[in-house]
Parts: sequence; structure tokens; C-alpha cells
Amino acid sequence: MTTTTDRPRATRPRPTAEKTAFPDIDDARGVSFRRLLGTELRKLVDTRSGRWMLIAILALTGVAMAVPLWIGRDTGSGILGLLVAASIPQAVLIPVLGIMTAANEWSQRTALITFTQEPRRLRVMAAKTAAAVLLGMAVLALSILAAILAHVASMASVDGQVDLSIGWTLLGHLVVIQLLGVLTGVAFGALLLSVPLGIVAYVLVPALSPLVFMATSWLRENAAWLDMTSAQAPLLGDEVLTGEQWAQVGTTSALWILLPLVLGFRRVARKQVA
Repeated sequence: MTTTTDRPRATRPRPTAEKTAFPDIDDARGVSFRRLLGTELRKLVDTRSGRWMLIAILALTGVAMAVPLWIGRDTGSGILGLLVAASIPQAVLIPVLGIMTAANEWSQRTALITFTQEPRRLRVMAAKTAAAVLLGMAVLALSILAAILAHVASMASVDGQVDLSIGWTLLGHLVVIQLLGVLTGVAFGALLLSVPLGIVAYVLVPALSPLVFMATSWLRENAAWLDMTSAQAPLLGDEVLTGEQWAQVGTTSALWILLPLVLGFRRVARKQVA
């Protein structure tokens, strides 16, 4: 026969209201925008896809600038031709950086981690957009520096006169082209939330839109008001655009950039993270 003795249990003090109260979510400090921006910039540079994309952009820019250098090997190459040549591959590839930074979280299934650390999704998307724009401007600055050095070397090889004057009009146009290209990529990436789909859509839309605008006479006459390629063509020159031309750039940008960007940001804000 066994007997059991009940031992008195140690009484624990009941938690007070102050210890059990949860902090107000509104009082919790989120990740600073500077830190978000730095993180998104590192993603574009440190990741394998981002690094190779930057290498491809810089390499193709160098190849494109080599063409006017070869053509003008006997007379020298001007800065205008070099900058226009450099802007062609960048106009095609820079938007891919925007697509990658806007859609990488969803393609690589890291959105849960990102939006857990920073639940304010629009703040994250703003940091992604700013990072893509800053990187695009940095690539443009490197292209301008490379164009200046190539022009000096070209003129020195033919004993020509070096002309380093770059018109503010041309610089402004290049900045606008680079900015619109980056925002186009961010818009397509945020709208589709897939890097492959975003790249395919970005390639197919400019390729198929001329065929659509050639369907009727009305579309042909108003193509500059609806087609980004037609509207942005005057930006490749150093002449000041007219008011109508700027209106065409603004209209096509609102249609193909602003509208998809708003819809994409709205989709990111409401999409359920798996």
C-alpha cells in the first residue's frame, strides 16, 4: 500500500495588466526608408541576376559606343553620337532592372519575409522604385563619363579639336528617357508580379504596338499620342521639344506607365502573401 502526499504547489504571481498589455501597433516603429532603400539597392547589385544584368548593360553600352567610334575613326566621334548610341541598349535593358526590383519578391517567394519585417507594402514599393531610379541615373552618369573619355581619345587619335560641351537639352532628354524607362519596368513588374511575365510583356508591347497603330488611318495619325516609342523618339535629339511633343510624352507616359504603376501598387497592397 502506497500513500501519496500532496505537495503544495508554488503559487506564481498573476501577471499584472502592465506586463500582459500588448504594444499598440501604431506605436511600433517600422523600418526606416533609408534602410529599405539601401536594402533594395543591395538586392539589385549583390544578387546574381542583378549583377549580371548590370554587367550586360555596361557591356552592351560599350559595344554600342564602339560603333560610332569605328565609323568616325578617321574624323573623330562627337559626344552627341556617342551618347545617342549608348542610350539605345540602355533604353531596352534598364527597364528590366525595374521589373526585377518590383517583382523579385513574388518570383522568388520572399514576399512573406519582406512584408513581415515591413508590413507597409507601399513603403517597400516606394523604396524599390527609388532604388531602381537611382541605379538608372548612376548608369547614365557612367555612360556620360565614358562618352567624354571616348570623345577625347577619338579626337586625340586624329589630332582633332576636343569639344566637351554637352547641351543641357540633350542631358535633360537623356535623364527623361532613363527615368521613363525605369518607371516602365517598375510598372510592368508591379502589375504582373512576375519577372519572366514582366519581361515578355515589356518586349511584346513595343513590338506589337506599331502593328496596331498601322491598322487604321486615325491610329496612324494619332500614334504619337498613344505609342510610347513614337512619342519618345524626339527625345533622342538635342532640339528642344515643342509643347505638343511634351504633351504626347506625358499622355503616353500616363497611359503606359502611370496607370499600370497605380494598378500594380494597388495589387501589391491587396495581394495575399502565401
